[in-house]
Amino acid sequence: MPAFASVIEAFEGFSDADPTYCAQLSVYIGGERLLDLAQGMEKDALLPVFSSSKGASAVVISLLLEREQLDLDATVALYWPEFAQKDKGAVTVRQMLSHQAGLNGVDGGFTTEELLAHEPLAERLAAQRPLWHPGAGVEYHAVTLGTLADELVRRIDGRTLADVLSQDVTKPRGIDIWMGTPESQDHRVLEALPPTSEEFAAFFANPPAGVDLAGDSGRLASLSLPAGGIFDLFTRVNSIEFRRISPPAAGMTATASGLAALYACLRHEVGGQPRLLGDETIAQMSQVQVSGKELSSGLQVRFAVMFQVPCSPRWPFGSFRAFGHDGAGGSLAFYDPTHEIGFGYTVQRLPLPGGLDARAVALSRLVREAL
Repeated sequence: MPAFASVIEAFEGFSDADPTYCAQLSVYIGGERLLDLAQGMEKDALLPVFSSSKGASAVVISLLLEREQLDLDATVALYWPEFAQKDKGAVTVRQMLSHQAGLNGVDGGFTTEELLAHEPLAERLAAQRPLWHPGAGVEYHAVTLGTLADELVRRIDGRTLADVLSQDVTKPRGIDIWMGTPESQDHRVLEALPPTSEEFAAFFANPPAGVDLAGDSGRLASLSLPAGGIFDLFTRVNSIEFRRISPPAAGMTATASGLAALYACLRHEVGGQPRLLGDETIAQMSQVQVSGKELSSGLQVRFAVMFQVPCSPRWPFGSFRAFGHDGAGGSLAFYDPTHEIGFGYTVQRLPLPGGLDARAVALSRLVREAL
């Protein structure tokens, strides 16, 4: 489309700088998909999207709020009585789902097997004393946030978070997102290409300014990941077992088009189905809950209820009303009500430091400028 010529030119130009560049880009304006691009892969290829999965999990939480099954100001223990252990009886749903509950990990750490089984890790989180007083600080709950949200959904709805997502959101609308990728879709899945061990070593030898990976704050951050750390997680995300179970915080596979459609459907008709959420629900879920420095890294963060919200210079992906989530592999998905943009981006390989891909940010800016 002529209006998006600058977007298309930039997307195609990234391969000139990186011949290994393999990515997808999709943009909805309102309920209409206006861009669906791919380089180095097919448009319908599925990729692991890591923590962009949290955005889909947040959509399920939003649906419970829309249906008046959930009160963000209620205590978690109202829905999950065992959660009240170790002085957590006053922790609210909004605190737990905005990385403030002090449950980014558990004493002694946890295994990938506990994460995949769900119940063992949920039980340990319920029994865990918070690692800081809830509400007194913020630390990214990289993996446990999905377990906490999943258990909350199970207690309220009776189904898993993944089942609610599939049955009530994605399947009726034909949205190409899979939290629990079935064997029938395996032929479309491309493996994420993690950084090399040499790249990891170089990163840990020279971390970003002000980030202490070796000291006490680094040990707090390390509790957020299963035993084996980030390198193991990057590897395990490609396994059949991980793909089938798809932990809600980091396990989905998706196309860029699926990610963009997921956000577009919140306010617009998609796939012949009516909009999913009312404006009041969107406003509650996208409202900033915490803004400040992460306890471990000292980096600025800004979270809504499960969603990330733009936080320059770290997450500058939209207007102040935008909300969404990036993934450690480089994916990015969000909705920006100011411009009615549903945005989806996937990439197969992103060198460390990981997280939000600068190319995705550049594309999101060009989309806004094109409007």
